[in-house]
Amino acid sequence: MRSEVERKLVKKLRNEKKSFKEISEIFGLSRHIVRHLCVYNKVPHPKKRGKKPILQNNNKLQIKRMLSTLKNEGKRIDATKIKNLCQLNVSTSTIRRHLVKMGMKYRNIPRHIFLTKIHKEKRVQMVKKWITNNHDWNQTIFSDEKRFSFDGPDNWMSYVDRKCKMERERRQCKGGGVMVWLMVMPNGLLSHKIIQGKFGSKEYLDLLKTSVVPISKLNYGSHYFFQEDNCSVHKARVVQNFMKESQIKILDWPAKSPDLNIVEDIWKLLSTEIYDGPQFRNISDLKAKINDTITDFNSAKREMLQALYATIRPRLCKVLVGKGNICNL
Repeated sequence: MRSEVERKLVKKLRNEKKSFKEISEIFGLSRHIVRHLCVYNKVPHPKKRGKKPILQNNNKLQIKRMLSTLKNEGKRIDATKIKNLCQLNVSTSTIRRHLVKMGMKYRNIPRHIFLTKIHKEKRVQMVKKWITNNHDWNQTIFSDEKRFSFDGPDNWMSYVDRKCKMERERRQCKGGGVMVWLMVMPNGLLSHKIIQGKFGSKEYLDLLKTSVVPISKLNYGSHYFFQEDNCSVHKARVVQNFMKESQIKILDWPAKSPDLNIVEDIWKLLSTEIYDGPQFRNISDLKAKINDTITDFNSAKREMLQALYATIRPRLCKVLVGKGNICNL
């Protein structure tokens, strides 16, 4: 490396109109070095303060490539896996901080219903049929089944004081629960039945005879449509024969279409109320809470349930606009 004194002398001779060749002969240097001393201006860069980065550039590139590989393979990505696969001698906290800087966020991946091309086409055809025939939704009774467990939903969340330690029990084996069948009518009334044990075609047939037919005819006579999904229990031959004999008009329902069933929204409202409290210890407490909640809805929240019928047509429009895809209102 040339001294600053030598650089100044070279520049002085250059200012005196000396050529690079003449200056090189004077100092015994090559013309390339002389030219470099005249043209190049060294700019001093201040040294960065603080600790050196733990992850070097090659480590960051290695992480980036591994993220791309895992993403293409559809595998889970977490800091521990990245550390082990890349064989990095750093803490998982360091990797987490780097992933956040890259714009990544560790979160729960939502599940969606997978629809094939045929599913989407049938959904669109059914929606067009309903719209063309001007189907009367105010004469349609919706139904569905759901299981309520002792432990409640996995995403039970609440604000708590920093000093307060709040925990909910997690059972290693199934904690138990009950199956509930629910029917909602256009007048905002809910009818339900808690199912004991196995729920097959025989049990469903008994439910139709004791609940669906009497309650529906009491409220709407014979002028109503009954909605049910395409569960194998619902499509059993003995059930279909009973429907024909009882002259119950079944609403044709496309497969994989829970987004069109307003009972799904009611399940969400009921779950919020039922699970708003301590965990259940036995079936009798859970049954009592379900019965009380549905009774409260029938007495005080009928208008809210009736308003759900007004959301059906916007859902149908969203299915058409989305070319058969699931619509989430």
